[in-house]
Amino acid sequence: MMFLWRISNHPTLDGRGGLVASARWHTEGRPVVYLAETPAGALVEALVHLELTPGNLPKSYRLLKAEAPDGLPSAAVTAADLTGTDWIHDQIATRTIGDKWLASASSTTLRIPSALVPETFNVLLNPEHPAAARVRIWDAEYPWDERLLRG
Repeated sequence: MMFLWRISNHPTLDGRGGLVASARWHTEGRPVVYLAETPAGALVEALVHLELTPGNLPKSYRLLKAEAPDGLPSAAVTAADLTGTDWIHDQIATRTIGDKWLASASSTTLRIPSALVPETFNVLLNPEHPAAARVRIWDAEYPWDERLLRG
């Protein structure tokens, strides 16, 4: 069993955010869920995308702990897949990889490198894959510590 983490104000794994906005690994209109391998990774990913100030932390956001059972079809993006690209700054290569993966429905999850923290990985969940229903939210809690935003 593998646990995956996400900080979100949507306590589901339906991928609706991918329908309304593009991100590093997909283009708008494709349901997808971005998760992290650790709670710290989820925190870093959330902090970079939110404009937070001390005393103004969003109360609706939760740290979601998702349980992915063993045996789920999975894939990974390797360093070789990104050779010759400036994937951290140019999202064309990563979106192409992610869109092809989503369209193929070949696996439930895709392990991807973090653009923010070297040697750290995130995981995409394809909610339209038949096995995605086996990934469940196990726990949710309030993720913020005011000390993160001290001036």
